[in-house]
Amino acid sequence: MNPPAPYSLRRRLVWLLTSAVAVVWLLAALAVYQRAHHEADEMLDAQLTQLADTLLAIVAGGEVEHFVKELRKHGHRYPVPIAFEVWLSEDGETRRLVTSPGHSGFETGITAGFSEHQHLGAHWRLYAVQDDDAEYRVVVGEAHAAREGLAREMGLSLLLPATLALPLMALAVWWGVGRSLRPVDGLARQVGALDAQALAPLDESAALPSEIAPLRVALNALIRRVTEAFENERRFTADAAHELRTPLAALKVQAQVALRAQADDSRQHALAQVIAGVDRMTHLVEQLLTLARVDPASQGSTPPPLDAAAIVAAVCAELLPHAQHRGQTLVVDAAPGCTVAVTAAWLQVAVRNLVDNALRYAGAGARIEVRLVRSGSACAITVADNGPGVAASLRSQLSARFVRGEIEGDGCGLGLSIVARIAALSHAQLELGDGLPRADGGHGLAATLRFGGTSGQA
Repeated sequence: MNPPAPYSLRRRLVWLLTSAVAVVWLLAALAVYQRAHHEADEMLDAQLTQLADTLLAIVAGGEVEHFVKELRKHGHRYPVPIAFEVWLSEDGETRRLVTSPGHSGFETGITAGFSEHQHLGAHWRLYAVQDDDAEYRVVVGEAHAAREGLAREMGLSLLLPATLALPLMALAVWWGVGRSLRPVDGLARQVGALDAQALAPLDESAALPSEIAPLRVALNALIRRVTEAFENERRFTADAAHELRTPLAALKVQAQVALRAQADDSRQHALAQVIAGVDRMTHLVEQLLTLARVDPASQGSTPPPLDAAAIVAAVCAELLPHAQHRGQTLVVDAAPGCTVAVTAAWLQVAVRNLVDNALRYAGAGARIEVRLVRSGSACAITVADNGPGVAASLRSQLSARFVRGEIEGDGCGLGLSIVARIAALSHAQLELGDGLPRADGGHGLAATLRFGGTSGQA
């Protein structure tokens, strides 16, 4: 599946902002146009009223003949944009006295006041008025096409500047958005200049907008985590190389001894040491692979709760022959009903490493007790022994990789590190304390894995 194509945030912002401004501007222009159209109608209606009243006053004052004469004389030179006509009623008859130049006359029966009529295939706005004696009647009118033309001119006068200003607004928005996004470009350049071999946090002295500053904080936190992970891996690689180099050298020495040995007993002893060394290296490699499998990056979703008793009992039964071979006593107390939220495979690895660690370092004839204890909704798995123990000042270091206690054993120093990693992934706690009492008054070592309560606990 092809990844989605990248898009320009600047172009998108400019397009959205310019479109929003244009829409708001057009809506405002439309509202102004409607208002201007309404005001124009009122103004033109006032003109019709004034003209009708003026004509009525002229003809009612007896100046009809002079008005008609002047109208015919100058009408063709100064055409009036408003059509009008004057009617005279006398002796029971009504006749059209005068009409405006170029006007054929309106139909009869027009009521007083404003009205709308069709005249010669066009829509007209008419106004009729008569004198008190109902002798003279004046009708004035204006085609709606003229009014619409005036409204269009007013609308264009509003929209034309907006149309011309729109590209200027787009340029202004482009400039403003580009200036606002400069910190993002600068941050991108800083990230692009990072050296993958020597990651360093971004410079936090430069001021950033409040919307972008959290991104820098998050990037710096990520860089610190990645740097710490790289450092841990480098340290792990160095420690692993050291741990593998020593048994390999011992294997080579024992193999050379076996080659040079003349007596069968010496040869058999050297070969036995080679086999023991291979076993130790196998154990080391298995522990390294286990540590890789429980890396935090491989953590999935929260596992469902499970009953830990069966897993604890199964692991102890598997390791019981090893304890018997060393003359050790392995006691298991794991009552069912204690549920923990951890992956079953991880719980097996954790319990096996805790018990195996006690078997390897407690010494021959030691007593190891494995207990699964429930306290409210929480559970704890404790592996305690009466071996040599570890000084309290050194216990905090035992969960680090390749760290062993004061007593030499055939372990590789990764068991408690693996348990600590599983505890961190499972939101549990690994605690090291005093173990079982010894005959000399001292105590062995106790490792406790504490799990929080789960919703499945009764």
